[in-house]
Amino acid sequence: METFVGRLELMLERINTPILAVCRWLAVTLLAVMTVIILASVFFRYVLDDALPWSEEIAKYLMVWLTFIAAPLAFRMGSLVSIQALPDALSGWKNELLQIIIQIIIIVLMIMFIDIGIFLTKNAMIQRASSIDFSIAYVYASMPLGAFLILLVALQYLLEAFRRLLSGDPRPKDPDEPGIVPIAE
Repeated sequence: METFVGRLELMLERINTPILAVCRWLAVTLLAVMTVIILASVFFRYVLDDALPWSEEIAKYLMVWLTFIAAPLAFRMGSLVSIQALPDALSGWKNELLQIIIQIIIIVLMIMFIDIGIFLTKNAMIQRASSIDFSIAYVYASMPLGAFLILLVALQYLLEAFRRLLSGDPRPKDPDEPGIVPIAE
């Protein structure tokens, strides 16, 4: 059983690592494009005295996409805000059991986010952006995609915790020693 769980965990790691590497580059690209648009907007508004009517709206949409593309990266690297008092107080199988419960909660929430995100995306098909002509559904599509990517990472963490519980291998306590290999550059 432990070997089977380990193989599933390795398979998910092999799937997640390249996907999250692409997400990293997408996040960098989205941030760069957003920065250029905002700087151009400031230049046009205050230097040329002729504001770009679309810049603020597009920058907001890019920020939404950036949030949902970067969230799985932050989750994988352990950079999201978390309360560590209880996990730090527990050790051994109790900590692994807590990690399993936490990951199951995250998985359930992400399934709900995917369902709601798909519903919202479908309903937004008829809505158009106010300053340029494109469907708002493209913005809403970031929610189910980001939730799916977080779901993949949570599944990997769940399998890791389950494997550690089965093997009795304790979770590393050193915060500089992640349980999962960092994303390839």
